[in-house]
Amino acid sequence: MSSIGFLLSFLAVLMCTVAAGVVAKRSVRRSSDFSNAGSSLSAGMVAGALVGGFVGGTSIVGTGELAFQYGLASVWFTLGGGFAVMLLGICANRFIRMRVETLPELVGGLYGSRSQLGASLFLSLGMFIQVIAQLLAALPFVSVFWRGPLAVMALIPAFLIFAYVLAGGFMGASIVGTLKTAMLIVLLVGTGVWLWGHVDPDSYIRWWDEGRFTLTVPEAGIGWAQGAAMIVGIFSTQAYIQPIFASRSAAEARTGALTAGAVIMLIGLVSAWIGMYMHDVHPQLAPREAVPQFFLIHSPAWLAGTAYAVILLSVVMTGAALTLSIATILNRDVIQKYSARFRSDDKNLALSRVLIIAVILVAYAFVCLDEQALILHWAFLAMTLRGVTVFFPVLFFLLQLKPVHERWGVAAIWGAPIFALLWSWLLMPATGIDPLYVSGAWSLALLLAGYFWARKTTTPSIRPLS
Repeated sequence: MSSIGFLLSFLAVLMCTVAAGVVAKRSVRRSSDFSNAGSSLSAGMVAGALVGGFVGGTSIVGTGELAFQYGLASVWFTLGGGFAVMLLGICANRFIRMRVETLPELVGGLYGSRSQLGASLFLSLGMFIQVIAQLLAALPFVSVFWRGPLAVMALIPAFLIFAYVLAGGFMGASIVGTLKTAMLIVLLVGTGVWLWGHVDPDSYIRWWDEGRFTLTVPEAGIGWAQGAAMIVGIFSTQAYIQPIFASRSAAEARTGALTAGAVIMLIGLVSAWIGMYMHDVHPQLAPREAVPQFFLIHSPAWLAGTAYAVILLSVVMTGAALTLSIATILNRDVIQKYSARFRSDDKNLALSRVLIIAVILVAYAFVCLDEQALILHWAFLAMTLRGVTVFFPVLFFLLQLKPVHERWGVAAIWGAPIFALLWSWLLMPATGIDPLYVSGAWSLALLLAGYFWARKTTTPSIRPLS
């Protein structure tokens, strides 16, 4: 049973963020405010939205879980993610000049409507997989209050995601994300200082001798491929490009993204440090409990309550950002493309909210069916699926490699994620080759073929996006 101090600090943090969400809701007057904050975010809010959208259960709980088992190799998720977020900032000017609201919209302008549909479906699927990972990561933070049936415990983070994103849309995610980022930095920097004073210097020597500082663990499927998957996945994810689209200017977006990338890397390192420390002092723990139990065992009740609230909020905000992005893509790039029934502003906003509810309910159902799945394994699959779908198509745009013949673009965008899924299920266990490499090679080869084919024709099949 949690103490009064724990409960009071936990509730105080949650109430502060609820208040921020209510303030954000007052700013939502039309559908563009809900989906991209009316392009009004400052550098601080861009950083808050990026950290709020990225740093969740996979970054903190999942990194600690894998670090408990395998060591420093667990930082690939945040190391690759932080680097990719910085690249988004460097490319901010090009992204803002796209004048589009979603990545599939860009893909459609470059490679035609069939490619836009494929990008919409597979990007949504990839983000949906990571929403499942967020709900899984929230379970240890809910179970501190009681250990009830899984179906009941999973309802709490599902409802919180629903409440935060439905209240203020992207503006809400940005404001609450900025507040959460500030609290998270203070919490984890303080944790790092505590660990520096409590970890015996001999422990680092022993970790080195045991191979716990290596970045590759073949038996766990962790290595350079996961870092590459993070880079191409982040670069291909609506939830992380959306803050760039929503910024006031390219300069604000660049500053915010560079700041966010550094914060993300720091959070991953501290989370891995916690996992490795807990492996030494509490080896009997379940790996997923490493980070939650660290704060319960090694901090006063009021600080543990604050930590639980901030980390649970991180899980919720990442789930909220991904859920909002899925709804935005399905609304704008699938439903609106094939139906005129929801094009008025009121109906558009209502449809976005209905889609959010549907995504959360389906993710909740999957969590109830697979409670024991490893969090980061879900996350790396999600990043691979998103990355192989649109990374090279977007890269061709950024490098001005155009036009690409529409037929080849369709084959690349539809074929690569299907190839990745089939390879993961059927051939990766036998070959040991990560699906990112083979499906990424498929995408690159077809796009290059389409580029050279288009150069031979006198009139490209579609007008390239300027």
